[in-house]
Amino acid sequence: MELRHIRGCTYAVIGMGAVMGLYRLNERDIVLMDTGVRRTDRDDLDAMIAENGFAVKGIFCSHAHYDHSGNTTHLRKLWGAQTAAQIIEAGIAATPEAYHGNYPYTTYAQCREWFREECFPTDVIIGRNDDRVSFCGVDFGIVQLPGHAAGQIGIITPDNVAYLADCLIGPETLAASKLPTSMCIEDDFKSKEKVRSLGCAAYILAHHDVIEGDIGPTVDANLAFYHRKAQEMLGCLRDGMTADQWRSALSEVMGFRTHNEFKLGVIRRNFGSFLLYLEDTGRVSVRWDACTKHYFHI
Repeated sequence: MELRHIRGCTYAVIGMGAVMGLYRLNERDIVLMDTGVRRTDRDDLDAMIAENGFAVKGIFCSHAHYDHSGNTTHLRKLWGAQTAAQIIEAGIAATPEAYHGNYPYTTYAQCREWFREECFPTDVIIGRNDDRVSFCGVDFGIVQLPGHAAGQIGIITPDNVAYLADCLIGPETLAASKLPTSMCIEDDFKSKEKVRSLGCAAYILAHHDVIEGDIGPTVDANLAFYHRKAQEMLGCLRDGMTADQWRSALSEVMGFRTHNEFKLGVIRRNFGSFLLYLEDTGRVSVRWDACTKHYFHI
């Protein structure tokens, strides 16, 4: 796991599953911005903390997805660290059953099996309109970035470095992506545009980059990618298809090849978000037959 200095007391922690943010309160004490994936990042994260003589005093959770909250409970127990999250994501992270809110195509039993360690109690609740928070004795900027998740936030350190979580993704991740995660695509677009005007010195993207200077080209690339995926979806629609038929056709075109139940649920969730976006923006029409939606081009 690489600890990369960005600016002042702000660092990026480059893990296998994600890039996290780190702010040094002093020589020993740190605040983490997200904690990565339980299975792939835990041992390396523990080793990085030990090798640098750090003590974890605080943890921001940008949003309650398994690759961002995977080690929060572990570090909370190990170090007695405080946690901070936006009110929506704090509620989702409270129990495995609530975690279902971000993984709606899992069963409650699966959530209890898969996400127990990803859940945690939140010590500092960040309101939906808050733009600053005092955490571990430091004043951090908060950027409300709903879309990818309903209560996602970005965190701006005193060094004017923004940890953007999953609001934007880097070029390598874009090139490898088939269907991105977004709970509400219209909100996601607004959040991406908001980032354009932040004027920070650097931006840490959880997947999987650090951008210094102008973030505009990265915003443009992300927006173009989402619009392209919407067009690919429309290209797979044959008038009268049900959602299942449409998703199956898209899966063939995009080459989804998995029998993993969790991954299949993520594909269903992400497809559903794009479907709702196309419906909400008047790109498709809907007809009901026997309690089933059928979709048509407009």
